[in-house]
Amino acid sequence: MSGTVILSAETVGAMIEAHASMAAWYYALWRAHSEGKPVVAPDDATRRAFVARLAADFPELRAAATAITDPRMYVPPPPMVEPPPMVEPPAIVNPPTPREDPGPAGEST
Repeated sequence: MSGTVILSAETVGAMIEAHASMAAWYYALWRAHSEGKPVVAPDDATRRAFVARLAADFPELRAAATAITDPRMYVPPPPMVEPPPMVEPPAIVNPPTPREDPGPAGEST
């Protein structure tokens, strides 16, 4: 399935910035996890490197990517989902009493 989607230059630029920032965050988190060090936020130079790589890999985005001189930091907002309310377990009024084992012949011992 193919089709043509027309996007404004601002939308394409925002998508490139978001992609560069999220890719830079991914590698920062991966590096911190593999080295056992705290996470350091990606700097401007790292995000610019991802924008430059995107321009090199996708020539159709080169004009939009080269127009971005200082890609902004992108952090998605937290999900707007509230946790479900806490459910209290029902109180046991009369706890069951253990039954005697009827034994092999069905008789109680």
